[in-house]
Amino acid sequence: MDKDLVGHRKRLKERFEKSPSATPDYELLELLLGYVIKGKDVKGEAKDLMKFIDGNFNKIYQKDILQLSGIGNETKLFFEVIREFYRRMNLQIVKNDLKTIKSPSDVFDFFRFSIGLDNKESFVALALNSAGNILEYKMLFNGTVNFSQIHIREIVEFAIKSSATSIIVAHNHPSGKLTPSSEDIIVSKKIEDALKLVEINFLDHIIVSTTGALSMLKEGYLRR
Repeated sequence: MDKDLVGHRKRLKERFEKSPSATPDYELLELLLGYVIKGKDVKGEAKDLMKFIDGNFNKIYQKDILQLSGIGNETKLFFEVIREFYRRMNLQIVKNDLKTIKSPSDVFDFFRFSIGLDNKESFVALALNSAGNILEYKMLFNGTVNFSQIHIREIVEFAIKSSATSIIVAHNHPSGKLTPSSEDIIVSKKIEDALKLVEINFLDHIIVSTTGALSMLKEGYLRR
């Protein structure tokens, strides 16, 4: 490797070690790219990537970064590994802290880190007992969510088999938008009506993304 390049990367790492939070975004990307693109100066690729994602790191996973010159499959895989590591690390922290669910916000982070970072849409259910403790968690659908493919019967069966007194469902919006669609509202009403027949409370339908979470109950989309 060229001595000038070795010296440049050494200086980048030293600046980062001295003050990680002061590292410019493009230099952070440059450091990361240096671990996967070997033997060349990647400052140009880092700046091009920053421009391509509009300075928003989340867009690395929302846009096709393979369109960029110098960015190949190994780089894309590298970022996917980073995201999965981040997801699992935070989910472990959330699970350890999550004891009793008293409000929708108590499970925002749980759903964000279980499905909110996924590129594909997922629909999940959480079964709770009368004390608000989690009994069971189940992925009901993973892919492109078409609510006609989500069978209300499966949710009811899951609730009964887990001996739940209450159910919370959630799904993610990979687009990042948290506003419920008309289908979100319709399927929520169907779930609520079906669970009511077997005397199980439908507590909430939560929508999550990489940027946050929304409680359909809190925002007035569900009746109480």
